[in-house]
Amino acid sequence: MVKEMPRNSKWMRSYNRALVLRLIRMHQPISRVELAQQTKLTKPTVSNIVGELIADQLVMERELGVSNGGRKPILLELVAKEQYVIGIDATSHRFIGVIADLSGNTIHEVETMGKFDTNEELMEAVVQLCQQLIDATDQVGTIHGIGISVHGMVNPETGVILFAPRFHLHDVALKEHLEQRFAYPVFIENDVRALASFELLFGEGVGVDQFFYLYAGEGIGGAYVLDGKLIDGENHITGEVGHMRLDLDGPICSCGNRGCLEALAGEKALLRDFEAVDPQVKTLTELRRRLTDQDPHATAAYHRAGEYIGIGVLNTIHLINPKRILLGGPMFELAPSIVDQIKERVEHTALTTASRETDVKMVPWSEKQGALSAAALATNSIFQTI
Repeated sequence: MVKEMPRNSKWMRSYNRALVLRLIRMHQPISRVELAQQTKLTKPTVSNIVGELIADQLVMERELGVSNGGRKPILLELVAKEQYVIGIDATSHRFIGVIADLSGNTIHEVETMGKFDTNEELMEAVVQLCQQLIDATDQVGTIHGIGISVHGMVNPETGVILFAPRFHLHDVALKEHLEQRFAYPVFIENDVRALASFELLFGEGVGVDQFFYLYAGEGIGGAYVLDGKLIDGENHITGEVGHMRLDLDGPICSCGNRGCLEALAGEKALLRDFEAVDPQVKTLTELRRRLTDQDPHATAAYHRAGEYIGIGVLNTIHLINPKRILLGGPMFELAPSIVDQIKERVEHTALTTASRETDVKMVPWSEKQGALSAAALATNSIFQTI
């Protein structure tokens, strides 16, 4: 949750700097005059801030812009090269780490596998991967921060993983541990909220002050962005649509309740049900292959999942009325017909005419999306206003 902070002069300087940097990122190339107009700051204040950003090698001047009668304005843009962040997707025993520039481009990528029975083993595995990535940028550029994406419940303020269900670990003080080992700020977030952060910074959430991101893969989750900020909630569970109960007598979910959306429509649930049809299908890889091969049973399973996910999206629209719904994850990539099902349900059954026109979009997905999204957590800390 956003906490109020005292408005002293130091706060205002930080706020104005972050505001100018964010506008340069969103509207580059942009002139100092345009920045002054959009921020309502004085021209000398903008010039001082831009000078600091240039000195810090975050912003650079480029060719002259178009003149409106006077001198041609000098345009500003980000220095993406040699300015890096680290992102690590630690949502499963297969860790993916990337070095990305400030424009979200992958510079270097590393994968590692491991088994973690204790908090200490998990933290040490992350430390080792961080060190590999840091070594890869040695003497090449500046690292501004480390982002970690984790499946489960996270307190983003303290950087404590409250519960990591796939590792069966609780209260992992990962942020504190990493910041003791490395001289960089560390940002830790739930995996789906990290994915929403990437869209907010680089994707279909740019310039959209309110949207809901829904992920569908092995599990189902969501994240809510309002006024350009991720909404966390009092107990860090805002957006957990996967645990919206749709069938009181349905299958048991990983959370312990029955009939949650994830237990009905997540790929792990589809695999569970498919084994009754074909016991030889025991992995998601095989289930997804059957879908790609147009196996009628696999096609029917994903179609039914799309019906449930459509209901979840509809309920979300009725609950928070977002401007945009973003759909991301392997399920939508493998079965894009699910997106059409969701759009059709919204268009025909949303409560009002306006809500039936809610913008529903699928966003690209890849195996390294989680790591890039983790990197975006660190990048966003540079650009976000206080």
